[in-house]
This record gives sequence, C-alpha cells and structure tokens, in this order.
Amino acid sequence: MNTSNKGTTASNQAATKQAASKISQIVGSSFILPGESAQQFHKAYAEALVELGAQTQLQIYLAEQIFHSMWWIRRYELQKRASLISEMVKILRSPGLSEIPGLDLTELLEAGRWDDPAVINEIKSKGFTVQGLLQRAGVRHQEELMRLDQSIALKAHTLTQLQKSYEALVNRSVMQERLKLQNDLLKRDLLAIDTPIVKDLKAEAQQLAHEDNTLEPEYDER
Repeated sequence: MNTSNKGTTASNQAATKQAASKISQIVGSSFILPGESAQQFHKAYAEALVELGAQTQLQIYLAEQIFHSMWWIRRYELQKRASLISEMVKILRSPGLSEIPGLDLTELLEAGRWDDPAVINEIKSKGFTVQGLLQRAGVRHQEELMRLDQSIALKAHTLTQLQKSYEALVNRSVMQERLKLQNDLLKRDLLAIDTPIVKDLKAEAQQLAHEDNTLEPEYDER
C-alpha cells in the first residue's frame, strides 16, 4: 500500500470513528435489539454515513433509513439461520432419540462447526446426513422461512427506493453547484470585456448585487 492509500485509509477510519462517537451519543441503544452488539451497530452505521458521504440533514436522514433497511435485512437473514438451526436441533432431540452427554449441539451449529466430529456423529446416529437434516428442517419450517423471505423482499424494495431518492438528492446538489460555478465563470468572463454594452451589464449586475444584499430594491429615476 502506497503513502496516499495509507493516508486515505487513515482518514476514512478517523471519520468513521468520529461519526460513530456522535451516533452513539445521539441514538444510544434505541435501535438495537437484544443479542445485538451496540459497538458493531454504531460502527456499521458510521461507515455507511461515511461511504455515502452524507452531509446535509436530509442526506443524513436518507442515509440513516438506507442503513436501517440494510440492518433489518441482516436481522431477517440471521433469523432464518437461527430458525433452521433450532429446528434441526429439535429434530435430533425428538423423543426416543438418545443424546450424546455434554454435547451442546445448538452452540456448535450456531458457530458453524458443521464438520465437528461430535456434530457429524450425532447427526449420523439419528440416521441423517447434514444436508438431509437441513432439508428436513427447511420443510418443517417452510412457512416461517417464507414469511421472513417476504420481509426481506419488502425491505429490499424499500432500500432500492431510498437509494434512488438519495442519488437524486446528491446529484441535484452537485448539479446546482456545477451550474453556479458555470454562471460565476461566465459572469467573470463577461465582466472582463470592456465594451459599452458590457459596461451597462456591469452596472446592472452591481445594482442587482446591491439589491440582493439590502433586500430593498432601488429604482433608478431618470
């Protein structure tokens, strides 16, 4: 990594840290659900604001709504995973099936340790494969999974609309600044021309500038 990239990375990290600190003071834990990390939430929120480059109040509001939509999609995906794991454990713990002493199957599955020998032995001892058990859990929890998928689709649609609104807002601000700059450049070039017509335009521009500053139009009586 070259020096400029290091500088950019450090600057982004500093901006993220500063934004996260402000967000923590403003929103606290009001958007965080039990089991979620406040630190992770605020860090991800700050990174989203920095990435989107939100500056004005309206930009920050839209960026906030974009992040919340993304966070809810993440929540729904985690719920789907937890739902399947819970059902898989329930199948393996059905009445009449023995349990390996001291094995916390839920904890191992939530940690993603599907290849743990104890997990594999437990599943095989009940006459399943990992994929077969997952499929059985999916069938038994199909209605719940479909409900969560619908929630994800709804949030994804909202996210798309918010992104379009944000892009339109940012592009409008950029366009306004660009037009203002172009007008300033044209005015500067025009006022640099020394002709009678331009002199009249200069006087008119000065008069308009004076009226803008005083907010009291003056009329030239001749």
